[in-house]
Amino acid sequence: MTKTLCQFVDEDDQEFVPFSSIYNHLILRFPHKCEMSQLPFFILLLISLPLQVIPQNHQTADEQTLLLKLLKPQLGNPPSLQSWNSTSSPCDWPEIVCTGDSVTEILLPNKNITQKIPATICDLKNLIKLNLSYNFIPGEFPRQLYNCTKLQVLDLFSNYFVGPIPDDIYRISSLQFIDLGSNNFSGNIPPAIGRLSELQVLYLDQNEFSGTFPVEIGNLSNLRILALAFNDKFVPAKIPVEFGKLKNLTALYFAEANLIGEIPDSFNNLSSLEILDLSNNHLDGKIPIGLFMFKNLTKLCLHRNRLSGKIPKTVETLNLVHINLSENNLTGSVPEDFGKLQNLQQLYLFLNQLTGEIPSSVGLIPNLLNFQVFNNNLSGVLPPELGLHSKLEVVEGNQFIQKSGVIN
Repeated sequence: MTKTLCQFVDEDDQEFVPFSSIYNHLILRFPHKCEMSQLPFFILLLISLPLQVIPQNHQTADEQTLLLKLLKPQLGNPPSLQSWNSTSSPCDWPEIVCTGDSVTEILLPNKNITQKIPATICDLKNLIKLNLSYNFIPGEFPRQLYNCTKLQVLDLFSNYFVGPIPDDIYRISSLQFIDLGSNNFSGNIPPAIGRLSELQVLYLDQNEFSGTFPVEIGNLSNLRILALAFNDKFVPAKIPVEFGKLKNLTALYFAEANLIGEIPDSFNNLSSLEILDLSNNHLDGKIPIGLFMFKNLTKLCLHRNRLSGKIPKTVETLNLVHINLSENNLTGSVPEDFGKLQNLQQLYLFLNQLTGEIPSSVGLIPNLLNFQVFNNNLSGVLPPELGLHSKLEVVEGNQFIQKSGVIN
């Protein structure tokens, strides 16, 4: 079952909204309650991935023969490829993109393909992008793609791949984007993945990995998106300190990955983060102060862990839209600085051990739509402005006093 990231799910509601497929056949998955109101910088970056310029070499006829007589039959002649015929150029087929006279992209998402990826696909010598997501392709990782020497984008999301990711995956050295999410890959994620030095996007979420994740991922200095979420068969492990070296990282999806220990202080270096999701793990210790100092952070999801201590008092993450710190062991008060978060829409603090009053500044947040603080030890007077801007859904379990009496 495909799951979303960075969202609140009721205990009695275990259904998840599937990830979305968006622009330019790059599968970028955003959570139901963490969707963006506009495309952030890192999406725009990926949409405009620099592609190698291919000189015109008038080889379309040869590539048409390869596509029609070899590749199409080897893919099982799916009805969805009826447009592939000898009366038109491959460059006119909706699933093919050409640069000059050469095929550079094959885009076949959701085409009901049930056959293995044929080795002949790499006879397209200028192939840069291959999207085979949302199909039924079986077998192990397609090592035959090692011969696609110019491949930059490989999208195999949501297929039936099994077995380990090979130790020599680094041989596809030109990769900038790889999505192996929502398959049945197992075993360890190999350290060799840290040798894909051009990689900007790495999706390995929703698989059957039974080992662990390598610290070598921290060597991917160009990485902007890392998704290891929903791999609950991982061996319990701490977050590698080395991940703090990923200074270009804008999104880290690490929910439900059997994480233990503390959030490393090295995460204070991840100042480019826009989305951080470490929810549904077994993390303990305090929330690093630096997480509330990131200027670009919009979504912070740390719920369903064992975090303790106080929420950092100083909050400079002025672009935050969504905060979920619920279902931890947090103590102390709700920070006064939360009132500075003028873009905040969702604030979930329920099922902690917070004390004191809700700061009046929180009642003045103009865009606050959802504020849940039940099952804490909060007291005092509710900010009178709170109901003017927010849908105050639940405050049960606390002792808030209004003029009319106590609200339980």
